[in-house]
Amino acid sequence: MTQHSVSVDPFLATPFAAAFDWLSRSGLDARQVLWVMPRIETVGSFKRHWAQHHAGLATLGPWVQTADRLSQPAAMGPWLALQADLVGVLRQLPLLGGGSSPSQLWGLAQEYLELALRQVLVQKRNTSALAQYCENNTFAAEEAQVVATLAQTYATELMDLLPKPAKPEGSPPVQVVWFDDGETVPGLWLDLFYPEVPVQVFRLPAIEGPQPWQQLGAKRFNTQPGPVVLQVAPDETTQAQQAAHQILEWLREDPVSEIAVAVLDRLAARRMVGLLAEVGVLVDDRTGWRLSTSNVAGWFDHLLQQFVEQGQLTAIAQPFTGLPLEHLEPWAFGKTGNRYTLAQWAGAFMALFEKYDLDTALQPDEAGQQLLTVLGLMRQVPAQTEFDSHEFLAAWRSWAESQRFRPLDIESPVRMVPLLSTRMRQFKRVLVLGCAQSHFQESPPGLLPPAVAQELGFPGPRLARIQKISALYELLLHSDEVTLVHSAQVAGKPDMLLPELMWLDIVLRDSENHTQHWASFWHRTPSNLEIEVRESPEQALQLTALSDSGSMPDSLRVTALDDWKACRLRFGLKHALPWPPQRDEGAMRYEQLRGVFVHKVLEKTAQHMALPGQPVNQLQAWKQTLLDQAQLVWNTLELDDRATVYPFLKFFDQIVPRLAGKLMERQIQGWQFKGAEQQVEHTLVLQPSGASLALKGRVDRLDTRGGALAISDIKFTNLPC
Repeated sequence: MTQHSVSVDPFLATPFAAAFDWLSRSGLDARQVLWVMPRIETVGSFKRHWAQHHAGLATLGPWVQTADRLSQPAAMGPWLALQADLVGVLRQLPLLGGGSSPSQLWGLAQEYLELALRQVLVQKRNTSALAQYCENNTFAAEEAQVVATLAQTYATELMDLLPKPAKPEGSPPVQVVWFDDGETVPGLWLDLFYPEVPVQVFRLPAIEGPQPWQQLGAKRFNTQPGPVVLQVAPDETTQAQQAAHQILEWLREDPVSEIAVAVLDRLAARRMVGLLAEVGVLVDDRTGWRLSTSNVAGWFDHLLQQFVEQGQLTAIAQPFTGLPLEHLEPWAFGKTGNRYTLAQWAGAFMALFEKYDLDTALQPDEAGQQLLTVLGLMRQVPAQTEFDSHEFLAAWRSWAESQRFRPLDIESPVRMVPLLSTRMRQFKRVLVLGCAQSHFQESPPGLLPPAVAQELGFPGPRLARIQKISALYELLLHSDEVTLVHSAQVAGKPDMLLPELMWLDIVLRDSENHTQHWASFWHRTPSNLEIEVRESPEQALQLTALSDSGSMPDSLRVTALDDWKACRLRFGLKHALPWPPQRDEGAMRYEQLRGVFVHKVLEKTAQHMALPGQPVNQLQAWKQTLLDQAQLVWNTLELDDRATVYPFLKFFDQIVPRLAGKLMERQIQGWQFKGAEQQVEHTLVLQPSGASLALKGRVDRLDTRGGALAISDIKFTNLPC
């Protein structure tokens, strides 16, 4: 595949304008060009630009594929059949399936099928990292054997599940134009289906680091008339109220023009929708929700649980009214504890629905339609693997977790959309709901090391974050009016504003408001800035030994304790027999500096308060020491590093009361600071097996009390489950 790349400058041209200009100069027939877009939502905007550009010309509509659909199975019926067969295989594997719950087995089957589909997709690429991973990890070796067997045995079926290229007029394209937002899947797909077709790549802006925000501050606020407003609410309730108030204000000014709500905080979005409904304003929700969160899914889940527990259904409520079905006879299927195929289970419940007209009641609802669809697909699955009622419940839950539904369209000028779907689109008025650092953090893809995930075409955490940041950047640059609404705390704990927005806030300051918390140029002050801080209780770590002692490693890194506690499969895949440690070399410099900064401040504070004569029982002394040490540590950084970590320095002030209280509490309890960033090596005796395990690594902090030793692992983000 021959690629020619052009990087799109967001300040000079739109991607569509650049592409159409290139097309007009290329002399190509537009009907023979395949266009590859980042997301399905981009297609409508693209076709509008296409129609404007080709006004008065007789030409066919554009030929389009979207990156977000290229990595999804093209048909769900065959996918379900493969998944059912695979669950039957996994039940027989002691290392992967032994002791796993039915839900975990369906989750594993889903993950392995996705990996097998990716192996088919990358069959023309060198997958050395995957081979090395499988060679060095005993858990991964069995996992890889399952995936490789799937990829080989079902190669034809999996190839059929890859989205196939459409061929207008029966011919392949002469040229491909790819709007690249960093995803690797389109390149893999084009390699597989169009290896000889030249590809013109228009690379969308990838925003990273402080410099682009300085340019945005100069361009957006000095040369463009539309306002950009930042609102920082003191809590989640006020955040929803401020968002609803802004929308009502815009509707009073212009009740017709579209208002886009770019959603990052889903809980805030639900609160906002409820507030608007109270005053008669409906919201068209285009974000998509997990099917498992729908009322219909909860209703069907309750039915299945009742059947699992009682072996029959003696009471069924209507799915939407909650009223009990009249004239219901006790319903059962087969013998309690017996196993049946997916098709038999689904057929039985479809017959039950039809008998009591429940299918008619479900049909008008979007989630209800999806429930009927999945039961219809299951009824046609030819797989002969049999499941008991617990396993059928797990099959349903796995499906409901993996699928998304969108409420039926509502005629409303207020439309909620995912942030990523706003790329390459222009809006008049945009409300960005949720601007915290946590909203832009992404978990690693599955259980794979970064190099392996990248090789298989999965977006890593860094790329996923860059995509969101870039979408936000384009919104701020190209939209007429933008209001960003951030909640300063979540569940009683301070929540940090996105560092990039804090960099922008710094750019917008002048000498007169340099000492203020926010730049007055764009910040609208809420009525209450008081932040209530609540402590979260400490939890003791409990370890349980694996039943298979042969799977236990000789030693365990300190950072592996979280994986050990959370999931034995996760621990095994990441730590059993050493896979060479990997780091995401492109990880954000901000994240690394923040960790260094926090650890150093806490270490210096502990050393200072351990000096003779320090008032360790005075909270104010701890607060002031934390603030002083933060400033001293920040001053020791290089100039570029100071600029990068500055957003967290501003946020650090808000968490000082909580930190000071915790540090003083431990001092009163008798704990004495022993050291920080200490190399440790210690033998753990695991219960109930009595097996010994060597614990090795660097510990953030060590405290002593008499003969007791306390180990602290300092984190400022929640670990993914």
